[in-house]
Amino acid sequence: MLLVFNPNIDYHALLIKGYHTLYEWYQAMESEHFPDPTGLRARMEKWTFGLYPACIKYLMSAFDVPELMAVTRSNICKGGMESLSRGSAIIYYASVFLYFWVLSTPVVSLVFGSYLYICVNWLRLHFDEAFSSLRIANYKAFTRFHITTSGDLEVFTLAVDKVPKSWKLDPDWDAEIRQPRQLSHQRRFPSKWKAASGTDPVNSVRVVDHFVIKRTKAVQ
Repeated sequence: MLLVFNPNIDYHALLIKGYHTLYEWYQAMESEHFPDPTGLRARMEKWTFGLYPACIKYLMSAFDVPELMAVTRSNICKGGMESLSRGSAIIYYASVFLYFWVLSTPVVSLVFGSYLYICVNWLRLHFDEAFSSLRIANYKAFTRFHITTSGDLEVFTLAVDKVPKSWKLDPDWDAEIRQPRQLSHQRRFPSKWKAASGTDPVNSVRVVDHFVIKRTKAVQ
């Protein structure tokens, strides 16, 4: 407990000294607070052929992934990727994967997901962000603008509750006689595609919002 909660750790020194600084700090604290006048630790190292300190050393290194990443990144910045051996590069990429994907990603996802959950259910905020995170294919909407002959801006918000999961070519679109430069919305069959099953969005789309922004007079 003393080693874990000691507030006098020199974190800056842990970074600039290189690898295994946590183990070196552990050895210093062990020698200071738990002296070994009988040389028991040295004999244990000899009896285990060096496995006793090596296991502690590399176990601490495994739990100190940020230091491994920081020191390796510093070496890369100084000498480039060519300065790393193949084994060091593999360990570096593995530590980055472990830290950012295995450890950080679930934590960040949980924090951000909880934030969106609280905002949507209690604060009534961030509906768009929460809905997009759910990756639901249905309930899509889009906005279209129309400038009238009088210069007013007419705004339509169109929505579709159910989006088809499969599509097929519409034979009526090819069979329809088209006029030169005829816009798609002026045709009887405006889309080349139609729903393979279920209700086609052309038939189920509805206007959920409509308003007009009046034209303002130009300032002389």
